[in-house]
Amino acid sequence: MRHRSLAVGLLLTLVVSGCAASSTLEGYRAKNQDEALVVSMLLKIPNGIKARSVEMILQPYAEDVYVGNFQKYLGVASPTAPLSISKSDLRFVYAEVFRGAKDVSMDVKNFRISVSGDRAVAEARTELIYKIEAGRREAKQQLFVNDVTWRMRRTPAGWKIVEEIWQ
Repeated sequence: MRHRSLAVGLLLTLVVSGCAASSTLEGYRAKNQDEALVVSMLLKIPNGIKARSVEMILQPYAEDVYVGNFQKYLGVASPTAPLSISKSDLRFVYAEVFRGAKDVSMDVKNFRISVSGDRAVAEARTELIYKIEAGRREAKQQLFVNDVTWRMRRTPAGWKIVEEIWQ
């Protein structure tokens, strides 16, 4: 029993002192400038969802982005949806999500990143909370959980997502 309270106390000390690493995108501590740039670019996606701004969400994506496994994407598409979509299709999907929602938010958890030269790969679990107006003014809420891999490259305009794969 004494060992357990000692371990809990040590863990609390680490968390309070900031020594414990955060696994969320928002709390991620970059190890170098490239990681910091990639993280700030990826933060535009959940921040754009929070602001309901399709333009902000699409800023990190390259024009020739490949979004794979779209039938799992946000739970929005039907099982007969295409396996991949383009950036213009992605724009349409986010516009439709915002049009039908009372409130939308996204958390990015279990975030991991690897940067090598002009390429980067990030993996995370996204949790999208989608609220719609239901009968009798009761909000109906749905949670969509997806594991996602972002493959990025450095361009003259900064880091851009060239491939987004939903597991």
